[in-house]
Amino acid sequence: MVNNINGDPFKALWNEKNTQLNPEQNSLLLRIATKIKNFIFYIPNTIIATCLNPRSETRFTAFSENSENVFFKKIITPDQVPLTAKVSMIEGSDKNTPTVILFNSLSTPFSVHRRLTEELSKKNCNVVAFDYRGLGSTWRAADFVVDGDSIYQYATQELGINKDKVHFYGLSLGGAIAAQVKALHPEATGKYVGDRAFKSIFSLITEKCCIEKLGRVIKKITSFISSIFIAYPVYLLNWEFDGKKALANMKGERRIIYHPHDYLVPYNASLASVSDDVISLDRNQKGPITHFAPIEYQLTEDNQKSIDVVAEFFAD
Repeated sequence: MVNNINGDPFKALWNEKNTQLNPEQNSLLLRIATKIKNFIFYIPNTIIATCLNPRSETRFTAFSENSENVFFKKIITPDQVPLTAKVSMIEGSDKNTPTVILFNSLSTPFSVHRRLTEELSKKNCNVVAFDYRGLGSTWRAADFVVDGDSIYQYATQELGINKDKVHFYGLSLGGAIAAQVKALHPEATGKYVGDRAFKSIFSLITEKCCIEKLGRVIKKITSFISSIFIAYPVYLLNWEFDGKKALANMKGERRIIYHPHDYLVPYNASLASVSDDVISLDRNQKGPITHFAPIEYQLTEDNQKSIDVVAEFFAD
C-alpha cells in the first residue's frame, strides 16, 4: 500500500528541477527590480490574471467525507501558497499503480473532472485533482506551473508513486500547464494527454484575433496588429507557455486531442499543430461545446467515446 491519508499539509520545495520558476532565486538587485516592475504593471498583470484565472482561492476545510480511498489534501507550494487537492485511491494501491494528475481548464474547479475520475477509477487508476491558486496569488504564467509541480511532488513523495507511473491530463489551459510541468521532469516517463490545449498564448491571440474572411492580406495585417498591441505585451509580462518546447522536452507516450471546429483554439494555435500523436474529435459537432465541454461529451472522429479512449490510454 502507498501512503494516503496524512492530516498534515504537504509542503513542496524548490529543487533543481523547478528552481527556474523561483522568482526569489536571483540577486537582491534583480528581485528589487522585479518588484518594481510588478508594481508598475500591476493593472495589466491583474487584467491578464483575471482572464486566465478569475476564480478565488479554494479554501481548504477538513471535509467529513474523507475516507481511506477518497480524501482532500492541503498542499503548500514552495512560494507558500495553499492548494486544495482531491485524491482518489483505488483499493490496494501501490507504488506501481497508474496515478493521473488532472489539470483544470479556464476558471473551472476540479469537479469538472468528476466523470473522468470515475472512469479512471474503474480502470484501476489513482486520481489527484486540484484547484490552482486564487486570483490574488497569480502574477505570471509560471505560478500555474509551480502549482502543478507541487502536486507532482506530492504524488511522488508522499503518495510514493513511481515516477514512470505518474500521468498528466490537462483540458484547454490545463493541457498547456500540464505540458510545462511534465517537461520539467525528464525522469517522469509517464503518459500525457493534452485535451484541446493551445501551444502558446501568443499564437492563440494572433490566430484568434485575426480576420480571415476578408482574405489572406487582411488576415496578415490584423494578425500583425494583434501581435503588436496584445500578444507581445502579454509575452513581455511573462504570461506565456511554450508548448512546442515542452513537447520536445517531455518523455513518455502522449496524445493530443484536437477538435476540427474548436470554438476557441484554431488549429495553428493548438498543441496538435506541433505533434503527430493527435486524436481528432467528431467534426460534425460545432459551437462552444467543441472546446468548453468536458471530455465525456466528446466523440472521436471514428465515433468512440473520448473519455473511454483516454481512460484506457492511461490504464494500459
